[in-house]
Amino acid sequence: MTRFLTALGNEVSKGLLFAWSERLQIALELPFFIVFILLLGPMLGSGRQIAAGHLSWTLSSSRISLLMIAFVPAMFFYFQAVKLFWRLLGEIQSGTIEQVYLSPLPSWLVVAAGRVVAALIESALVAAGTYGIVSAFVPLHYHWTAAALLPLALIVVTGTGVSLIIAGMTLVWKRVQMLNDSIMVAVMIFSAGALPLLTVPGWMAGIGHIFPLTAGVGSLYGALIGHRPVTALWGTGGLVWLLATATAYPAAGILAFRLGERTARNRGTLARY
Repeated sequence: MTRFLTALGNEVSKGLLFAWSERLQIALELPFFIVFILLLGPMLGSGRQIAAGHLSWTLSSSRISLLMIAFVPAMFFYFQAVKLFWRLLGEIQSGTIEQVYLSPLPSWLVVAAGRVVAALIESALVAAGTYGIVSAFVPLHYHWTAAALLPLALIVVTGTGVSLIIAGMTLVWKRVQMLNDSIMVAVMIFSAGALPLLTVPGWMAGIGHIFPLTAGVGSLYGALIGHRPVTALWGTGGLVWLLATATAYPAAGILAFRLGERTARNRGTLARY
């Protein structure tokens, strides 16, 4: 157990060092996130006004509050999945990927562990900065409750599973950046069906349940704005969907990483770019 915890701590420290080396990049990204929310907020839910050419460009407190609920989980998905891909690709290119197998930890845990804590810290900093600056332009209204910690925790578990799926593909095909970005866009689009901002087709709402972020965003909306308990079993953000995605995606992620790892090792291409 001592060796296990020491190895886990070393990977977390390594992940934090990587995150610290990217501090300038995160600082440069923050203004873009803020501008994105302030520009997109007035347009969401205003399709008829836009089509008629009568859009009133005003910052609605309710719309921006809803958009922030979708923004924070999306940022964690971004920092966990996209940056895990780049970190793993960097280790493949530099020839240090074999160090993963010097640890007593399972290889999938070594890859994921360092990014989870770093992604949480990065997401918290970006969310706090975005919240503080956006709230200076428009008031944000939430019903703060400890119950929201449940969907947040399950979003972290689900996002880690998604990142492992991408990591497994990276080991085999290496250049999966466009596929990675496409997955992130699809996750964000389908999660929009969990919020009363957009009217989506029935098929899209149905498919959205199986996407990793939809149930978490819906549960956060229910807890922070809708005054609904997070223990409601069904519906958008229901506990059944939340637990299902938080179980299925990590299991699929571990399987995908092991399959990708085995394929790359059998081909002798684990450290070949």
